[in-house]
Amino acid sequence: MNKPQGYLKMIRTGDWIKFYPLFPLAGAYLAAGISIDSITVFVLFSCVTGYGFVINNLYDAEIDRNHPGKIKQGKNPLADRMISKEETIGMCAVLAGIPLLLSFTIPGTGFVFTLLCLIALTLYSATPVRLKDWFAGDIICHGVMFGGLPFLAGYTLAGGGIPQLISLPAASALICTLICCEALIAHEIQDYHEDLGTTYTTVVSIGRKNGVLLLGITGVFSVLILELMSWWFIVDVAVNAAILSFLLAYPLYSSREILRLAARRNCRLLLNNCISRIR
Repeated sequence: MNKPQGYLKMIRTGDWIKFYPLFPLAGAYLAAGISIDSITVFVLFSCVTGYGFVINNLYDAEIDRNHPGKIKQGKNPLADRMISKEETIGMCAVLAGIPLLLSFTIPGTGFVFTLLCLIALTLYSATPVRLKDWFAGDIICHGVMFGGLPFLAGYTLAGGGIPQLISLPAASALICTLICCEALIAHEIQDYHEDLGTTYTTVVSIGRKNGVLLLGITGVFSVLILELMSWWFIVDVAVNAAILSFLLAYPLYSSREILRLAARRNCRLLLNNCISRIR
């Protein structure tokens, strides 16, 4: 792996490009519909999200060296010593500086929400706070920094004002937060056995079965918020149906490997019971 490949690997674009940009883009769409602002928001939050993954790699380097799965996948070139700590800090500075400078030139409060996103991403990974090591703090912060705050940043960067506490943008930001909470819960469930003994997570603390239960509860709560929002703000039926379908499907899709393994295990047990009865 050469240096440019190492830099790209640090940003881990493949882990987020199809998912996390949806939230700032949704905010921009709510504020201005389909417009040129969406391109600006996408560029800004590609840098912001990349910063989040790079700073996470920076502070997780030592942990990742003891994590068999991550070493095998080569997700952290710093842990593999392919790039240096100084180069990683330089990447953080560039990826944070670009969206801050660009958002500062855009009228409105988009700069404030962009800055808050970067602060949340930093507090999630960086010591001494490191919210990813807090019970439930990892899940809540992950939801806010990848879901709620990016949605509000996209909304304000595209010309929207600061939303009131009870408003369609605020309710939408809450749903985005819950979806990104589900994303981390599902990830922690998938990595449970590898994380056990090497990394502290909320799911490691409560156990895998309770993690699945927590994922289900969060999914149900997001559906309740959506239906309440649709009733209160008279959301179009087609829009409500599309979002509802996503909210119902996402927890199942994100935990598909676990469900597949559980289905196979149950099938084996059922088959063994049938064979035992026949004998």
